[in-house]
Formats: sequence, structure tokens, C-alpha cells
Amino acid sequence: MKKFLLLALGLVGAYVAYESAKAYLDEEKKEELKNKFSSVANKEALIQQRDAIEEKITQLAMKIADNAKELVDKGIEYAQEKKQVIADSIEETKKAIQEEKERLKGVRARLKESDSQEVI
Repeated sequence: MKKFLLLALGLVGAYVAYESAKAYLDEEKKEELKNKFSSVANKEALIQQRDAIEEKITQLAMKIADNAKELVDKGIEYAQEKKQVIADSIEETKKAIQEEKERLKGVRARLKESDSQEVI
């Protein structure tokens, strides 16, 4: 009977040791899985953040491109306006020079007439 009792106690002790070891290993596995899941979740969060940043960069690049195009168009328009103003100024100056030439011709003609009348 003592042998049976020793055998039973040995089996109970082995079972308790088994369950304790199993509980310890399960706890270790749970911690390991938690760490893995949290790192996976962190990776997913990082991927989502990266995607959001890439989207923002794309939007900013498009906005910059649109603004640059608008700026170039306005610059071209401004240059055309100034070119037209300069061309108009040149034309007005040519007309003024021509009118001054005509006026000087008239003055010269009158001077020649007055010189020729004095001689006579």
C-alpha cells in the first residue's frame, strides 16, 4: 500500500510539476505573442502613417506644380503687357519725333523765307 501511495504521490507531484511548467510556458508564449502582435500593430500603424505622409506629399507636390504654372502664366501675361506698353511708347515716340521733324521743317522753311526776303 505504501508503494501505491508513493506511486500516487509521485504521479500527483509529476502532474502538478507538469501543470506548473505548462502554465509558465503558456505565460511566456502569451507575452511573446503580445510582443509580436504589438510589433505587428506598430508596423501596420507605421505603414498607415507612411501612406498618409505619401498622400500629403503628393497633394503638396500637385499644389506646388499648380501654383508654379499659375505663376508662370501670370509672369507671361505681365511680360506681354509690359511689352505692349513699351511698343506703344516707342510708337508714340516715333510719332512725336516725326511731328518734331515736320515742325522743324516748317521752322527751317520760314527761316529760309525770312533770310531770302532780307537779302532782296
